Parts: sequence; structure tokens; C-alpha cells
Amino acid sequence: MRHSHPRGAARSRIHRLPRAIVCTLAAAALVTGCSTNPGFGRDPDTVIIGAEGEIPTLDPHRLSGTVGLRLVDVLFDPLIREDLTTRTDRAPELRPGLALSWTISPDARTYTLALRKNVTFTDGAPFDAAAVKVNFDRIMNKKSAVYDATASGNMKFLTRWIERVEVSGPYTLALRLTKPYAGLPRMLTDRRMSIISPRALNGQRPDDIGLHPVGTGPFRQRKADHGKRVTLKRNSTYWDGAPAAPTIIVESVTDPTTLAIAAQTGEVDAILSAGAQQVQQLTHDDAMAVQYPEPANQYFLRLNTRIAPTNDIAFRQALNHAVDRKAIATLTGGQVTPSTGPLPRGNEAYTAASGNSGSTPYTHDPERARELIRQSGVSTPVRLRLLAPDSGPGFSQATEIMSLVQQDLKAVGVQLDLQYMEFASLVAEEGKGYNGTTHGSFNGWTTGADAADFLERMFSGDLHPPNGVNRGWYRNTAVDTLFDRARAERDNGRRMTLYQQAAAQVATDAPWLFLYQDRLPRLLSHQVHGVTAAASPYIDYTTLRRG
Repeated sequence: MRHSHPRGAARSRIHRLPRAIVCTLAAAALVTGCSTNPGFGRDPDTVIIGAEGEIPTLDPHRLSGTVGLRLVDVLFDPLIREDLTTRTDRAPELRPGLALSWTISPDARTYTLALRKNVTFTDGAPFDAAAVKVNFDRIMNKKSAVYDATASGNMKFLTRWIERVEVSGPYTLALRLTKPYAGLPRMLTDRRMSIISPRALNGQRPDDIGLHPVGTGPFRQRKADHGKRVTLKRNSTYWDGAPAAPTIIVESVTDPTTLAIAAQTGEVDAILSAGAQQVQQLTHDDAMAVQYPEPANQYFLRLNTRIAPTNDIAFRQALNHAVDRKAIATLTGGQVTPSTGPLPRGNEAYTAASGNSGSTPYTHDPERARELIRQSGVSTPVRLRLLAPDSGPGFSQATEIMSLVQQDLKAVGVQLDLQYMEFASLVAEEGKGYNGTTHGSFNGWTTGADAADFLERMFSGDLHPPNGVNRGWYRNTAVDTLFDRARAERDNGRRMTLYQQAAAQVATDAPWLFLYQDRLPRLLSHQVHGVTAAASPYIDYTTLRRG
């Protein structure tokens, strides 16, 4: 696998820290020896991944956030996967996961899945249709002994379309839907719908499922210091073949500079969501190679549409005109591209037609912003209270980006009061939906953004917390009607057109201050191999190897 990295005069000239300082900082952060040989007492084949946020408990049905979902992807399998072996400019093709095949009924209301045989969970429990049914019972059936209200709320984006789950044979499962849903197979790739061992579900307390994760995945958890470090051992009996790497260690290093130093000294082999400064420094020093998968994603200020003044459409449009997105792109060295609508490049609906479907002409126009604020009736100066991460995956320059946004909004009479917090804490804080004193938050979405129904997850009026992640309480009945029509449409072209129409209305309503799409570069040691730049935030862990 070849990885490209900038060379010659085009490189930024980054001052290299003295080695003594590098050693001290890296050792303090990672509790390892300072040498070019990796730490943690691993053998030379062990791959160490630096996670950009705290590591949560690994219960897929309860999770939200890239750091945790990437780890879930190592330990569990969903029913359907994407092909991560081929680089594309759009959503990767679907391929079998735990389901070998799937068929859809003529009315698009029944999906029949043929499941793999001879698969076992890492605790020895057999995988079959009954095991899958137990997982759905956990998130759907309130009468089930394994029902979990927290997991159920997190999975409403999927289960609200499923009327019942039927086992029709040892390895055959039918999903009976409440309404036609032509796009369901891609939704089943969501790592939150990974299948957990029924033995674990029946034998552990709900809060312990994520502490002792048991799936059918290519690796199993050997030990964990949750929040800080997880050690994963190869599942030698994995149904898709034994993984190439014997051990993977995922280490939380939330400070971007410390993470870069650790990579520079050989303490970390991979950074899967690298910041622009890390890319410049580590490729300049030829410490690592950069890979640009460029998956669909969006970064934004989600706004609280329930409280003044962000409950006013004209005011929200004004905020979108106030921000200079090109300045953000310049700040990040071109790592991000401006976004003025909800559909990212690489999304099914974006690539179904030419042009930036669902965008509006939110150019940087402070005078237009002031005019819209006057139309809204909002008196300036006005203060907005927002939450923002101070670090985390994709947020290594969050404070600098928000400083630019603050300056732009101040120029039109809007004072932005920011409360910075660690990324996992931010996700937990906003998870319940914004309260009456919070006007929104700075966040991004990198998983599942390639599917057209990404729009529905983000903007459906039925997916307000606790039943979804529409945390700003946006609702437009015309948009919801378009979602209903798109979901039932069997013709792919017409379905994409309906999603594009919905995106255009969402852009006009401006429930987000649309900011940018990140190229989401990965930094990989020159000794790391087997990673394809597929358009996804995930990698194929079975082929990942060192040496």
C-alpha cells in the first residue's frame, strides 16, 4: 500500500523539538520509554493506535461517537458491512457481514436475511438467528428480560421502522417493517447495530455489557483501562480469517501535540483522525505517511431551535452568512472544504446528481447577515451560549476554528460565549438535547454520513432525544413528508431526488450553521500496512499489520 505525503519546498517548515523534550513529554503522556522502539511492552508486530478522545465503554447499542464506534468495529460485526478494500468517491459498496445475503419483498416491507453458519462469539456462544433476535429484543421488546431502555432510545433511528423480528429457521431471519424502506440494508451497516453475544446479554448487567464486550469480531478485548487504553488480541478463529496483527492497543491521547510527539518518537503507529498541524509536522519530518480517505462527513454548529434567538429562521440564516468558511479552510492548510448545506460530498444523494445538492448560497456576506438580523427583529448585540470540544477526533484545531467563528459573528453583533469541554463529555452533555440556556454546540458527524437517510437521522422531527440525535429540536413537517416518500421509493433515482429536495429545505431552514467537510486524514507509520483509503471513517482491521 502506497501512502502519499508532501515533499520538498511545498512542506511547511515546522520547528523540531529537541529530543530530550520530546522524550519527556511523550513519556509523561504515555508512560513508555523514549526510543524509536514502541512501548507498552509489546512485540514488534503489535499495532498501537492513538485515539483522539477518551475511550468509552464499548456497548454498541448505547454508543455514539467515532472513538467508541471504531473500537466496536474491531470487536463486533454488524449484519451487513461495506467494502473497505476499494477506494471510491462515494459510499462504499455493501458486502455480507454476519448476513450472507438479504432479499426485499415487492412492497419493501420485509427483509429476509440468510445468516452465516459456523460462527461463534468470542465467549463460545453460537451465532444464529436466535442470537440476532435477542439483540433486537434488547432494543425493541419491553417485555424481554434483556430489554435496555438506554440502548432502545439510542437505536430508535433504526428500530422505529421495524414492527417485529421473526426467526423462520436456525439461520434465517425476517425483519417486518411498519413502512416501506428501500434503504434499510445500508442502515444495517451502522456499527451500533453490531451483534452482541446472547450469553453476555443474559448473564451481565446492562451497564456491564460495554465493560466486557463480547462479539464475533476479528479481535477480542484482553484488558482495558476504560477511558485510557484497550488491549485487543487476535481472534484466531474469526469467520473471515485470522487477522494479520496479533495485538492492537488503542491508547487515548487527547492532547493533539502530545499525540504528534508520540507518533514522532515511534510510540504510536496510527492516528485515524489527524489534524492539519499533525499532518504538516509528521509528514514534514517523514515520521509518518498521510492517507486521505475523504469520507462523507459534516462539521457544524447545531442550533437550538426552541429558544430565542436561534428559534428564528432569518437569524439562523444570518449566522450562516456571517461566517467566512474560506478562512477556516486556510487555517487548516486546505484540510477542510466549505460546506453550506446538509449533504456532504460522498453521500448517496450528493453523488446522485451534479452539483452540491441541498446547498444554499451562504456566501460570506456580513452585510446580508446584518440585514437578516434586522428582519428577524433580534436586537444586537446579542449573546449566544454554545458548547465546544477542546479536543477529540477531528477537533485538534477546534479552539482556533471557533475563534474565527467568534470574530465573524462579533462583526455582525453576535457575541459567542463558548464552554469548552472534553469531547466525550460534550457528547454526553448534548445527548439529552439542548436545554433552555444552551443555544447549540460545535460538533461533527463522520459515521453513516454516506447514506442518504443521514438527513433523516439528523433532521427528522420524530428523532428528538431520547429517540434520536436531532438534539437541536428542529422540525419541519414538509421535510418529514419528503423523508416518508423517499424511504418508500423503490426507484433509486427518484429516491435520491426526494432526499435532495429535503436537503434543500433543511438548508433554507438553517437548523445548523454549516461549516465544513473534513478530508479526515489518517497518519500511518511507514511500518503499517494493509489500510486502504476507502471513503469511510473505518478501516479493515483484518488486514492491518505492522512490519
